[in-house]
Amino acid sequence: MFKQTKGPFQRGTLAIAVACALASGVAAAADTDRIQELETKLNRSMELINKLTARLNEIESSKQAVPTPAAAANAAPSAADAATTARIDQLEQSLLQVSESSAKKADLGLPLHGFIDVGYGRVGTEDPQNANKNRRSGFGLGNVDFYLTPQLSDRVRALVELNFEYNQAGDLSSDLERMQIAYAFSDAATVWAGRFHTPYGYWNTAFHHGAQLQTSILRPRMIAFEDQGGFMQAHTVGGLLSGSMPLRVGKFQYDFWVGNGAITTDDRTGGNGGLDFNRVRNTGGNMVGANLRYAFGGKLSGLTLGVHGYHDIATNLQGSLTGAEDSRTEINMLGGFGAYDADDWEIIGEYYHFNNKNLWVDNTLWAAGNPPGTHDSWAGFLQVGKTLHESWTPYVRTEKAVLNPDDNYFASINNYNEVQSGRSYQRNSIGLRYAIDQRSAVKLEISSTNELRPGVATGDYKTTDVRLQYAIRF
Repeated sequence: MFKQTKGPFQRGTLAIAVACALASGVAAAADTDRIQELETKLNRSMELINKLTARLNEIESSKQAVPTPAAAANAAPSAADAATTARIDQLEQSLLQVSESSAKKADLGLPLHGFIDVGYGRVGTEDPQNANKNRRSGFGLGNVDFYLTPQLSDRVRALVELNFEYNQAGDLSSDLERMQIAYAFSDAATVWAGRFHTPYGYWNTAFHHGAQLQTSILRPRMIAFEDQGGFMQAHTVGGLLSGSMPLRVGKFQYDFWVGNGAITTDDRTGGNGGLDFNRVRNTGGNMVGANLRYAFGGKLSGLTLGVHGYHDIATNLQGSLTGAEDSRTEINMLGGFGAYDADDWEIIGEYYHFNNKNLWVDNTLWAAGNPPGTHDSWAGFLQVGKTLHESWTPYVRTEKAVLNPDDNYFASINNYNEVQSGRSYQRNSIGLRYAIDQRSAVKLEISSTNELRPGVATGDYKTTDVRLQYAIRF
């Protein structure tokens, strides 16, 4: 007689154990290029589960009639029956162990991803004020960027980005570029808290510090990171509400955020002014902003159009982050953006209009030409790229900023070492990206920049850059 085999409950447990093991494996795979492979494995595993279930049903249905109690007491299972039952028990135990092992790995392990880039650059500058030309060239180390996205549960998730890079003085510095924790109520509403990329436009949230992700070598200068010449907060410390809601064709996406206001440090004699996004304290001003966009579907799939804006109270400090408060500027930005990423095309355009107000200024700054009042400025860029033969992507970009020199916010950051981030400029770039594979790329980029120098009668400051970069991710 056959020994009593596993019933429906045991078969359900067996299927659930396999499914849990597979689900844990899928959750542990963070790279999107493995999704197709995992789906194939999942389909094969489901086929295995179906075959196993059918076999168990066959064994159960083939049992002989249950004997009388007296006969059952004297009956003994055959050796073949005992071996079959033992194999089934062993298989079930193995699957349960796999499930437990996968669960432990999901709790204790976390895939680590990163980005590395190195490059060569030749920079030629022409300074009309000094009537000379200066050319510099050489190799340089880029970023070592570690990127983690732990998902602790269906609701709780996190994002951490730790970056190492050399500054302009040649010193190695580290920065916790992003550290944000979230609770997801649904796809329509996720709340983040911590340090995140300020969600204006498209570029600043689509591409982070890993150089391999973006087509070009340089970001548009207006949205460059704070320590690389950008004049808007690329990072915010605060809270973020984001979500996505499907519509009839496409989906509506949004971001609302609140955070610490910007700090500008102004050292007019030493030329070390700059922009700080206020990591650990609030000087009294807050930033609030919104990004509303529509991602089209159907025939227009790949197209995203949106509007963005933010309000900020930026505080200027004399000399350094520990200096006395010098002035404040009310920043009001409103603009629009669009992006198209389909059919091997990449088109990104963003526009920013500023209506800033000097709230109060001491007599020293009045004499420096920064009177109180409201001042308009604007900035924008357009980049177009086309992928050819799956690997080659030529691209062009034009960008321009017209910044009012009487705006105290821009005036306080226009002498940040060699970057001059608060000055009006125009830059045109042309480049070529070659994708060696999905994880590595070589880029060549040539750009020409004309920079307006307020108060200098001899003309603009001109720079021509030729850059070569090799970037990978792992």
